[in-house]
Formats: sequence, structure tokens, C-alpha cells
Amino acid sequence: MIKTLSARVLLTALLFIFPLVSSGQNAVAVKTARVKDLAVYLWKSAPATVVSLNDTSVAAQIKARIDEISVRVGEVVEAGSVLVRLDCTDYRTAEQQVEAEIGALDARIRLAERRLERTRKLEQQRTASEELLDQREAELAVLHAQRRGAMSQLENAQTNISRCTIRSPYRAVVTARLAAVGEFADMGTRLVEIMDIEQLEISAQVPALDVETVELAEEIYFEDTASRYAVTLRTVTPAVNTQTRNREVRLVFSNEAALPGAAGKLTWRDSQPHVSAKLLVRRGNDFGIFINNTGKARFHVIPGAQQGRTTPVDLPPDTVVITEGHYRLEDGQPVILYNPR
Repeated sequence: MIKTLSARVLLTALLFIFPLVSSGQNAVAVKTARVKDLAVYLWKSAPATVVSLNDTSVAAQIKARIDEISVRVGEVVEAGSVLVRLDCTDYRTAEQQVEAEIGALDARIRLAERRLERTRKLEQQRTASEELLDQREAELAVLHAQRRGAMSQLENAQTNISRCTIRSPYRAVVTARLAAVGEFADMGTRLVEIMDIEQLEISAQVPALDVETVELAEEIYFEDTASRYAVTLRTVTPAVNTQTRNREVRLVFSNEAALPGAAGKLTWRDSQPHVSAKLLVRRGNDFGIFINNTGKARFHVIPGAQQGRTTPVDLPPDTVVITEGHYRLEDGQPVILYNPR
């Protein structure tokens, strides 16, 4: 029994190591595997940063003294929350003056309408001239024009009053206080800085040659020191950085989001199958792999393949690749399968 087993092992080794004679031709014992079983899908990475789409310095839109700054650095504020209150005394006074002017104009308009009505009746009775009627109509038109101008001034005063209370335009974190209570703020004076914490994107610098692999990838993540986040590709900028030869890729978080400003890397799984460098052989000036084509070894050239590097292949998943015994093969040489279980 032992002798029989030893003989089998010896015969198997001889089949694997030495060429056999089959049908008058030299054949080589080889091992094989299908592309789908031996394919390697590489993970690639590129530096990336979480950026907020809104990083704003909130400024005064009127001239006024600062009465209150309602927030501190690090606080999270909701959309519509009060950030700063400005002294509104002068603007409320202006509003009251305009309202009083409008009231006076309304009274004058009512009087002018009555005078115009009486003049029309007199003109019909031919006791008033047509010229007087035209004068009454012109007086009323002027008063209406003055009232429209006053209403515009009232709207402007009310707008200025609304600007005395400065609110957050979105949910944000306060990153800086740039002014103090009691200071006089001119138009455009920056008061606080806020950063949107909901409208976030990932900005990654991807080598131009790898952009297509990102676009085709089914698994993409942003990784920082704290965690790993699933992300979705939004766009690739249609420009190449002339210094780094990178293209900016913008992505959005699929679910949970990292903190704005977080630095890390973008990682993605290349969807194209690769073969191990140990399967590559050189024949002439070309690198490639051997495939089993109905009992004969066929040399498949892989353009751009480099010795010692995992290489992408574009072959059907069921293609049979020779994985052992390929170093001594020549194109068209017969092969005998040696795939022990």
C-alpha cells in the first residue's frame, strides 16, 4: 500500500516537473484557474478633505452700534437663530417719520379727491373751467406719486429695521467672533464667522489616470482617523492641475457624515480585475499571461504590463488562465492539466 502511494506521488511530481510526450508533441503539465476565481480587485486611495459648501463671515448691512452678540465660538446654531443684535433706534425713528408723512399725504389725497369731484360737477354745469379741472387732476396725481415715494421709504426703513437682528441662514457652527458689544459697525463690518455643518462635500485630489476607476467604482469611502464613511461620487471637475496632474473629485456622504474640515483619504475598489505579478511572463518584447485554449497554451499580451506589478486584464470571467508551469511554455504548446484536489 505504501509503495503504491509513493509511486503515485512520484509519478505526479514527474508529470508536473517534466514535459510529457503526447501524440508525438512535447506537452507540459500545468495548473489552471478561471479569471473570476483568481482576479484581484485593488483598493486605491487619494488625499481628501471634508469641505463645507457655506463658510461665511456674517457682516452688518446697516450702520449701527452692536448691542448684543448672542453666540460663542463652538456653539451650534439652527437656521434662523439670532446671532447679533444692532441698535435700531435711528431706523425706528425713520420709520415713524415716514409713517407720519404717509398719514399726512393720505389726508391731502382725500381732500384732493373731494375737490376734484366737486370741480367735475361744476364743469358739467359749466360753472367751472376745464383748465381748473385739469389742475385738480394734476394735484391729485402729484399727491399719489408722493405717497408712492413715501411707501418706498417706509419699505426701506422696515428693511433696515429687520437688519438690526442678524440671524443664521442655515444650521451652522460658530467659528469666530469678529466684533464686540458696544463697537460701531459700518456697512460690511464682519461680525461673526459661521460654517454650515449640513451641506458638506468631500474634495479629493485624484491622479488623472485613476479618475476613470473612481467613476466606475462600486465601493467608495472617506477615511479619517476616527472612522470610515460611505460616499457617493457627485462630479469630477473637467480640468487638470498643471502642477500635480491631479483632477479634483467631489463626493457626498451617503449616510453619516464626518466633521467639516476633517482630513483623510478617499479609498475606492477598482472594478477592473487584475492578475498577480507572478502570472506574468515575458515573450520577446511583450509581457502577458498564458491561457489554456482547448489543450494548447496561448500567449495573451497585456499592453502596459510591467514585471513585478499586479496588472489589469480585460478577459471574460470564464477564461482559463495557466497559473503554474507557465514559465517554460511557448505559444501554441500542448498542455496537460495537473489540478490535484
